[in-house]
Amino acid sequence: MSDFTVTRTLKAPRERVWQALTQPHQFEGWLPAKPGTAVLDVRTGGSWQATVISSDGDEIALTGRYDEVSEPDRLVMTVPGDVVTAITLASAPDDTTQIAYAFDIDESMHTMVTESVDDVLGRVSTVLAGPAVPGRTMSREVMEN
Repeated sequence: MSDFTVTRTLKAPRERVWQALTQPHQFEGWLPAKPGTAVLDVRTGGSWQATVISSDGDEIALTGRYDEVSEPDRLVMTVPGDVVTAITLASAPDDTTQIAYAFDIDESMHTMVTESVDDVLGRVSTVLAGPAVPGRTMSREVMEN
């Protein structure tokens, strides 16, 4: 196992990125989860859960926990498979945010994890491109991406 970090820049201020990661309706938009299924207890020791629909139409319940929460710049949480990821947000020039995902994984998984993070961040970027309205339901187009 080795420390591995994927760092990217998102076109949104840090507080907006934090909201996308921690508010249920926005979380559902980028996961993408079945609308109304995300339950996020965003605090150290809290948990998250959401239901996704597989390509075969099966509902799959996903769960994880928050090991560390430091708003608005750091989340340490588990993702499916009980993999721990540390997500760090830093304000960057031109109202952008540098986001870093850090993992302790085998070197053979680096390419697959990079592709997975890029896929997730593509969906997060789509959510961020929409209006910043708390509790807003994502459009069908965003949920299907």
